Amino acid sequence: MKKPPLGQNYLINEDIAREIIFQAGISNDQHVLEIGPGKGILTALLLKKAKSLTAIEIDSGLCLALTDSFKAYENFHLIQTDALKYNYNALENQCQVVSNLPYYAATHILKRLIHYREYFTNITVMLQKEVVDRLVAIPGTRDYGSLSVFIQFYCEVERLIEVSKEAFSPKPKIDSSVIKLTPLTTSRVKVDNLKTFFAVVNASFLHKRKMLKNNLTEWGNLFQNQNGTIKLAGINLNRRGETLSIEDFAILSNYIHSCDD
Repeated sequence: MKKPPLGQNYLINEDIAREIIFQAGISNDQHVLEIGPGKGILTALLLKKAKSLTAIEIDSGLCLALTDSFKAYENFHLIQTDALKYNYNALENQCQVVSNLPYYAATHILKRLIHYREYFTNITVMLQKEVVDRLVAIPGTRDYGSLSVFIQFYCEVERLIEVSKEAFSPKPKIDSSVIKLTPLTTSRVKVDNLKTFFAVVNASFLHKRKMLKNNLTEWGNLFQNQNGTIKLAGINLNRRGETLSIEDFAILSNYIHSCDD
């Protein structure tokens, strides 16, 4: 069987599509953004619910089919472009995002949406289950990592439903999950310098099995030996990155930033 363009797996279960839209809480006064509409199973239902729907699709063949299918809807706007390059501040209205993201680029698209988060009331997306496992992971668990910290730093995260691989064509190798991200209006923690914060987070998870004292050597001049225990900003560096909360990372990065001043 010929693979679809860019390796997209299309949702074919309409009951799942309806449940996604129900969980997203679409109402007729809201503007919706859909990324990667594919063959339009979510699109058809969203157009009946939303005030307007803007769809972003990179595949020219799919764009032709979508235009033909939904030309009767005045509230349908299709943009043929790469979601990874689109400037989301060009959107005329603040939107809800509801999408089955193309899995080959899902994490990168999600990060870009977070970058433009002020333009979205919330983001409801279907992703590979293993990616959602990482997004919702808490400190001390196997799936907790830099992506968990990044997403949870900027958003409230709610796991909504699980979707079997049987709901797609062609059938992917793993199941999927639907997640809802709501951008925070105020910062979860006080961070003095975002660049330093995420540099510390990324370094802490660079080698997940290594202790912080081995991952944070860039700031080794700030390490303190207290009764034989190496610490930084009061945090024991014999710990691994996966044990630190977002608050802990803020303590580390704020201390490091203060020493750079």
